Amino acid sequence: MIAVSRLKSEDRIVEKIRALATTSPGLTIGPGDDAAVVARAAGLLAATTDMLVEGVDFLPGEDPERLGRRAVAVNLSDLAAMGAEPEFFLLSIAVPPERGEEVPLGIVRGAIARAAAHGATLAGGDLSAAPLLVVSIAFWGRPAGDPVTRSGASPGDLVYLTGHPGDAAAGLRLAEAAPPDVPGLAAADRQRLLAAFRDPEPRVAFGAWLGRERLATAMIDVSDGLGVDAGRLARASGVCLRLERERLPISPALAAFAAAAGVDPIELAVGGGDDYELLFAVREADAPRLGEKADALGVPIRAIGRVSSGSGAVLSDARGERDIASLGHDHFETAR
Repeated sequence: MIAVSRLKSEDRIVEKIRALATTSPGLTIGPGDDAAVVARAAGLLAATTDMLVEGVDFLPGEDPERLGRRAVAVNLSDLAAMGAEPEFFLLSIAVPPERGEEVPLGIVRGAIARAAAHGATLAGGDLSAAPLLVVSIAFWGRPAGDPVTRSGASPGDLVYLTGHPGDAAAGLRLAEAAPPDVPGLAAADRQRLLAAFRDPEPRVAFGAWLGRERLATAMIDVSDGLGVDAGRLARASGVCLRLERERLPISPALAAFAAAAGVDPIELAVGGGDDYELLFAVREADAPRLGEKADALGVPIRAIGRVSSGSGAVLSDARGERDIASLGHDHFETAR
């Protein structure tokens, strides 16, 4: 029998916050999903926010412009998971005064550039002094179709994943090293993995298309780890996600890193985090429509499992199944 994992600390706090939050007729989707959805006379509005804290979400000494791009990408990925198209954002920065003006200005330049590439505009924000660098963004957009939530997957649906999980986790390990190298790892592979961690590319257009075409029955942004985020989607939908180990899309760069570093690439893919990819369920009859659009947008996708009755998220191989719903990052359990 597979042991069912308990809620992680962060998820328990979120559940308690949901219990405290009040409802409103205009609040279509409240706390607990990738973004909130608010009904207004002009239509539905999707809103999300995320915070990056130095030493927790990024390493000290990060390039300011790259940090600005990453902060925007993190929020855009949440909107993508709701099938929403971004419109505008607020940017708040807290920075140690001794670091000067160039740090916040660099963050703003990077944030504006990344948002503009997806049709979004900076609308305002706030500045403050603090003992360490913190970047906080609130993003708004509009669902391209009906909002896609975590709660619509049904038994029989196929489970798809964009991108290559684990690349960012390997990139973090390289970034933490001094110098950022693993003997035997090619320079091109090293740069790919570092970029996956430092400068992720959110799947905004593909997520919006899935929403517009009503193809994704449920979707989640994979940010804390494929395992824990698969567990969250499964819990919201009241189903079990059964993923297949041999179908996980391990990139050649991650395979090379794992071989050189003596680690299991599957463990990095399942529990590493910082991927900012989309995990989504699709009715089997709709699956043939995915490939052409993904190719046109340059988004790699792969079917990695199936939805079944039951609960939790499991990874299966020839040896059987194991629970993976607790594998991933939790801000209140372990350091980044």
